[in-house]
Amino acid sequence: RMASIPGKTEMKQLPKIKLHSSSAERQKVEQMADLYSIIKTVQHLETAYTRDAVSEGEYTNECKKLIAKFKTLKAASAQLVPSIERFIKTYGMDCKAARHRLLRVGVPATVEYDGGTTTKLDSDDQKFVFEAVQTFITTQNCLQLDMRDVDQLHPNLSDLMASLNKVKKLPEDHISKVKVKEWLVKLNQKPATYRLTDEEMRQMSFDLQTAYDNWHRIYK
Repeated sequence: RMASIPGKTEMKQLPKIKLHSSSAERQKVEQMADLYSIIKTVQHLETAYTRDAVSEGEYTNECKKLIAKFKTLKAASAQLVPSIERFIKTYGMDCKAARHRLLRVGVPATVEYDGGTTTKLDSDDQKFVFEAVQTFITTQNCLQLDMRDVDQLHPNLSDLMASLNKVKKLPEDHISKVKVKEWLVKLNQKPATYRLTDEEMRQMSFDLQTAYDNWHRIYK
């Protein structure tokens, strides 16, 4: 007890509140705290990017790190937090931008959309066209080799989206970008260990071939 001060109400020390009583419970609390922290950090990063408070390079690097950490933590805490959407709602998190970035798309905005840097690279357009061809072929080869795990396909699709965005003349609503982005979103909503079914593999192959054919008509 603290000593009494004349004329003032006596104060008592409050008991310490334990958030956990075992190492297992402590790990659970830490995982939830880390998850909360990453979501809020991404929300702040998205806000900073839209306000030009960070450069495209800084934003892209940090966002990629946070997305990777989020996916790792999401997988590790799947039993503890089976629904990220419910977790966000339970803790009253106002994080629309982070939800889109982490749960829907899974890639930085500079990959999802053309970040604007390609306007400075007109002379390199041919290089970017060639790069896009190579990433299209690589992604399609993965499907032909029956690589159907999400953690095998998502990186290639992310690279393909980035390659297409570097080609300045390609409209944002062109079918090639639309199809690739649709599959990026679909894969990002699945766990890393999810394996595409035969039907999904067939549809993805068809959509990517359609995307490539329509893209190739412009740059053949």
